[in-house]
Amino acid sequence: MLERCAGVLIPLFSLRTERDLGRGEIGGLREMVDLAVAMGHRVIQLLPLDEPAPGETSPYSALSVFAIDPMYISAAALSDAAELRRAQESVARRRTLPRARLRKVKFELLAHAFDSFEQRASPAERAEFGEFCEENRAWLDDYALFRGLKEKFKWKLWESWPDELRRREAGALGSARRGLADSIRKYCYWQYLADRQWRDVRSYAKSRGVLLGGDLAFSPSRDSAEVWANQPYFDLTRTVGAPPDDFNPDGQRWGLPMPNWERMRASGHQFWRARARRARSLYDIVRVDHVVGIYRTFSFAGEDDGGAFTPADEPHQIAQGEEVMRVILDEAAPAEVIAEDLGTVPPWVRASLTRLGVPGYKVVRWERVNWAAPDERFLSPSEYPELSLATTGTHDTQTLTQWWRETTVKERRQFRAALGLEDRASPDGRLTGRASLAIVEALYAAPSRLAVTPIQDLFGWRARINRPGTVAPSNWRWRLPFTLERWSESATLRARVTSLRRIAERSGRFRT
Repeated sequence: MLERCAGVLIPLFSLRTERDLGRGEIGGLREMVDLAVAMGHRVIQLLPLDEPAPGETSPYSALSVFAIDPMYISAAALSDAAELRRAQESVARRRTLPRARLRKVKFELLAHAFDSFEQRASPAERAEFGEFCEENRAWLDDYALFRGLKEKFKWKLWESWPDELRRREAGALGSARRGLADSIRKYCYWQYLADRQWRDVRSYAKSRGVLLGGDLAFSPSRDSAEVWANQPYFDLTRTVGAPPDDFNPDGQRWGLPMPNWERMRASGHQFWRARARRARSLYDIVRVDHVVGIYRTFSFAGEDDGGAFTPADEPHQIAQGEEVMRVILDEAAPAEVIAEDLGTVPPWVRASLTRLGVPGYKVVRWERVNWAAPDERFLSPSEYPELSLATTGTHDTQTLTQWWRETTVKERRQFRAALGLEDRASPDGRLTGRASLAIVEALYAAPSRLAVTPIQDLFGWRARINRPGTVAPSNWRWRLPFTLERWSESATLRARVTSLRRIAERSGRFRT
């Protein structure tokens, strides 16, 4: 069982170091681990590490839910110093760069690293690479071939490929593997590099007593290696989304493929088992995204379709959800499993998660005693159950500072009362540094075994990670406003970090 602790939520792409190429990299987790410990936090919770297609920015719509995005490979750890210098010079002095430009620079560097490996690798290095490929063959073979075919066909959807490849006829696959052998080996090598770097930083995190948390996205993209390789497990006549609500009267259409639950069940949920095992190999804590979709998946058959739940009735929904969650729990062990149970979630889902021993979310600004009452009050964090994750928000929400500024005076007053902050938080639109720390302290005092706070809310920043339902240049690209090597040079940051550590210590979430 996970001991009482605090964590920080930060996407890997948001890390900033002196040596990265304009986007967070795996190696930056070393400095992030050091900062987390300085703050008294023992968990770093990340978003999916999955690789999106060119032009796509969301890690929740990926080419593969097994492969690590090669963009995260730390360039400074590659061997050719001259190539690295040229790459660094091409992105130097730029606060932000278009993703396409960053991708071109990074992939050129990675291609050079692969060529160097092929020419100069020692027998021991080649043997280690071969072992990695063999151990991960269950997903790596399909991913590398898919990646090579995407390049060959200029990133056209796999559903538009020649019929024999679309249908995965054995002869066509064999011919493609032979013709794309060099590309396939390159993509395998990039995954090997990512895996080796990841294991190094995970070992470092463990040495400092820090756990790494990852996100099990609900589904791969329709245009992904896994959907192409496992077509019987998906119903491509339907697309997953969310039912209509007060904010989206027409519902939400996410474009994700509908799981074919009947066939997944008949296979013993092999797809989910493989995904959970992969998550276990990477993380200490596994967050199950959109857990309500595992119990009941809302999908559309077309633009004029109103949508429907699968399964259709509550008893079958509970049975399905608990069946799949038990598979995830079994295969992810010994990693801790938590569930993202936010949005329009029926009460019986949370009751089911409690029976399974899986913590769900308590977002402090959304927890009310009774939403139906005209003067509903916020629930005090002191009333949260131990089996829960307490937080101020997620990667999809407004930051705490932004919410405080935009919410009503009445809500601010109710919020202050629920958290016992009448003398520390102004009821007007200003959330001072002292007040935001008081909110964090009230949250950390909750019985919840785990408290994971977005880094923006720990430091009182406004910028957010993503605005759901929008496609904007600002989504999925926010980065720290300082380099992780230099945070201690700022007196303001040092004071904030010290305050956060004291809060974690007082709340029993950090012990040296």
